[in-house]
Amino acid sequence: MNNRSFSSRLSWRIIGIVSVIFLASFVVIGIATQYVISNESARQAPLLLILSLLVVGILGLVVVYFVCRKEIRRMTRPITELSVSAMNMGMGNFKAKLPEISSKDEMRRLRDSFVYLQNSVTDYIVQMKTTKSDNERMESELNVARTIQMGMLSTDFPPQLHALLRPAKEVGGDLYDFIQKGDVLHFAVGDVSGKGVPASLVMSITRAMLHFVATLDLPLSDSVSRLNNSVADSNSNDMFVTLFIGRINLKTGHMDYCNAGHNPPVILAPGGEPRFLDVKSNLAAGLMENFPYEAESIDLAPGTRLVAYTDGVTEAENNDFALYGEDRLLEAVQQNAADGDEKTVVEHIYQSVKGFTGSHPQSDDITILSLKI
Repeated sequence: MNNRSFSSRLSWRIIGIVSVIFLASFVVIGIATQYVISNESARQAPLLLILSLLVVGILGLVVVYFVCRKEIRRMTRPITELSVSAMNMGMGNFKAKLPEISSKDEMRRLRDSFVYLQNSVTDYIVQMKTTKSDNERMESELNVARTIQMGMLSTDFPPQLHALLRPAKEVGGDLYDFIQKGDVLHFAVGDVSGKGVPASLVMSITRAMLHFVATLDLPLSDSVSRLNNSVADSNSNDMFVTLFIGRINLKTGHMDYCNAGHNPPVILAPGGEPRFLDVKSNLAAGLMENFPYEAESIDLAPGTRLVAYTDGVTEAENNDFALYGEDRLLEAVQQNAADGDEKTVVEHIYQSVKGFTGSHPQSDDITILSLKI
């Protein structure tokens, strides 16, 4: 019996009940008919026989109805209970109690499916909570790292210099730095290969080395060589840093500089057109120990502006994947040629980049440094 399907069992039970009741009804009718026929007075009253048959038939049908109704309710009760449990689960109660079903038919398999659903959803919710907790903890740690990293950047700008750094992620690999010693201003802009936490660690090492070599008063080529060897020695992931490092005498306008694979800065002389500074090709720092870096020098006229930046500016993309490019950068620098302090210049260039990219997500760190002598 247990091997039969639920629908088959229900059908056969109803048929059996109806058959028994109708059989009993015919027996009762037969007895009543025999009684009526044996009664002399009934022979003369056929109406009584008909009424007796009708009463017995109606009573039989009533009994069949209530018996079948009770049996159907008993056998379909698990469906009702399962539907209630399904509604509770639909409202978020995935621990809703399910009816006990001992039979081995479709109803039992349906209940087992609900049990599997409950367990799977419950396990998934637990995993999601764990993942959310881990993500929130990681996000909190990255926010702390971002705060620490941004706090490492110098923000006490001298009047003739201003800089801005906007990482693409919580932490980034771009950097800027400056150190003023009397009339001499050391400054640098750099970009670590890669993004995220690894780049931020290399950025921190590079910035610390920039401060160290600036205190040694070495020739600029030697300073960059020492920095390069330090980054290469501590670099186990084959990362590198592009750098533009300058040392400018604010009284005379004489600037020594060394470019280590970085974008050339923009130079804007008073009354002139913005142009890119001519730089020699040197390897990025960290690629090869003991690389012979070459420094250069230039004399800048009073009022000359220098804008250093990272490739997050010129390679910023809009929704059509077009690049901001060097021409737009030159135009943005030109628009502030006559007036505006260095903070205004930096903010204008940054807003020009953001206006170009629009809603397109930032894909690389952006750093801008503007200096005017």
